[in-house]
Amino acid sequence: MVKIAVLVRYSGMTKIAERIAKEQDIDIACIKTIETVDTVNEARMAVESGAHIIVARGYQAKLIKRYTNIPLVEIRLHAQEIGLLLKKAKVIAKKERPRVGLIAFKNMLCDMSHMEELFGVELFIDYLEKIEEVSEKLEEMSKKSPDLIIGGEITCREAEKMGYPALFYESTEESISEALLAAKKMAYAAEAEKQNTALFETVLDTSFNGIIKVNTEQKIIVVNKIIENILGKNAEEIIGLTLDRAFPEIDGEAADCILKGRRESYTTSVNLRKQAWILLAAPIQYDGQITGAILSLQKVSQTFRKDQGGQKDMFLHGFVAQTTFRHIYTENERMKSALELAKMYALSDSPVLFYGEEGTEYYLISEAIHNNSARKSGAYISINTRGMSKEQQMEVLFGIETGETDGQARRNGAFVKADHGTVFIKGVEHLTLRVQHQICKMLMSHSISRTDASPMDNLDVRIMAFSKVNLRSLVKSGEFSEELFYLLSGLTVDIPPLNERPEDLKYYFEKFFKENCKKYHKYFVLTQGVYDRIGRLSWKGNVIQLQRFCERLVLTSEKRSIDEVMVQKLYEELYPYIGESGGRDKVIVYKSKEAVELGALLEKYHGNRSLVAEELGISTTTLWRRMKKYGIEAAYGK
Repeated sequence: MVKIAVLVRYSGMTKIAERIAKEQDIDIACIKTIETVDTVNEARMAVESGAHIIVARGYQAKLIKRYTNIPLVEIRLHAQEIGLLLKKAKVIAKKERPRVGLIAFKNMLCDMSHMEELFGVELFIDYLEKIEEVSEKLEEMSKKSPDLIIGGEITCREAEKMGYPALFYESTEESISEALLAAKKMAYAAEAEKQNTALFETVLDTSFNGIIKVNTEQKIIVVNKIIENILGKNAEEIIGLTLDRAFPEIDGEAADCILKGRRESYTTSVNLRKQAWILLAAPIQYDGQITGAILSLQKVSQTFRKDQGGQKDMFLHGFVAQTTFRHIYTENERMKSALELAKMYALSDSPVLFYGEEGTEYYLISEAIHNNSARKSGAYISINTRGMSKEQQMEVLFGIETGETDGQARRNGAFVKADHGTVFIKGVEHLTLRVQHQICKMLMSHSISRTDASPMDNLDVRIMAFSKVNLRSLVKSGEFSEELFYLLSGLTVDIPPLNERPEDLKYYFEKFFKENCKKYHKYFVLTQGVYDRIGRLSWKGNVIQLQRFCERLVLTSEKRSIDEVMVQKLYEELYPYIGESGGRDKVIVYKSKEAVELGALLEKYHGNRSLVAEELGISTTTLWRRMKKYGIEAAYGK
């Protein structure tokens, strides 16, 4: 049951409250006479003892409201009580129409309209904000020459020191009864709504179009019509499904973090039925326990080109992003964090900067961000600026004049072609300072110009960029614009290399290997040693390098069973280390220190494994394992 606490300044009020609570059968947690300085602590203690609603008066009520979120009912002086005070004031003042000063906290008074006419007094009211203002308010009131002052305990005491008769405004049964009955009604309403409050608050606090409610097992228990329309199914077909089955695009791990209390909220972007949506999720909490979660989907407003024919032309020329986040696989925690950031960045229009090694998934992620954004219907253009001269960079990005005499015709560059869309710049670190300056101007003015003095096209284009080096170091050396660095680096995604993601490395190796086996109609078996070996090799080209390596492995393998020896041999053939020897570049096959020492012993004994094993104090079987481990068994296999 919802319980009520009464916290008041005077013992007379507590006695009245106790009697009324008993007569009205009100469920009371506590009724206490408290000091003002203890108000906030007493309120919190009352809640700890089971109170859900507090009844208080004046400055104490003001403190509770200011410093806590506890539901509060304020005791206000009843009109009848004010009337009785004014009648007493006339008797004390012995005047037909006395001048009465009333000093009180605003939250204590009822409607004071027409009090002067009803009781035949000239009434001056001044409101307190804090108790320390009493002396100041009395000084101001004295200028109006009151015959009598009505106020609280401190006001009356200070008024009497100044020589004014004073009346204490003590709450009587009427005002206390009215407050308790109001609290009782509030308690009844709170009890009836208690179980639904958490749900409704979550929904109301979330901007939404479609609503999904799940239980702690991620099973869908409520959907609205919008969700039915998105999935093209009735609620009966959706309810009971797990979240990942109904919405594979929604990150199940993020939902699990919400349900287990590891996150208080979650915001991201998703692509459903070729439409970008904002996804917001929040837990439902009841009595301190998480009982489920609310997920809301709000459609992202699309941006459209004014020339729809131009938009169609962009698509016909292939300026369209194909990848969504569903196409990007990872089991690595660092990569998952990078993807989660990228999904959130899709909700923004600001530039995105990717850092990583060559061959990582930056290109896929940039396409997925575009497809999860309001720019999905616009063009997606990718530009690689490496190796371009400054003239070529300007032409490709900003366009060039076509030479007509009117000077207006021009060959449009990527930024104009991608208006209301996205331009992805690979190798942003290679942009010339002049081009960087022009990009800064475009980002800040949303237009491009031939010169500083002649503005051209108004643009709405988003930039995403990739760099292999940290641009901050180039800023320090003067090779990169500090202004552009700060424009780009607000939304940054660091993509970890494949060698730091062993679970993803294994996945991609298997994927590419199987794809090529199917493509070339071959069947091979991989030994466990293959997986151990690929994890120790360096894949500086990441996914791209691994993809081509697997194709070569499948095409050239002659044995049905592929082991680590074959993998090592092919790797050394394809990617030897290029070092300098005698002033000239020379192919050097890298070997670890252990491999070099083992090779030296095998060379010393002309490949006799028994003699090598004897010198090392190990069995020939162990020696053979080491030879395979370091990939040197091919030369000494007999």
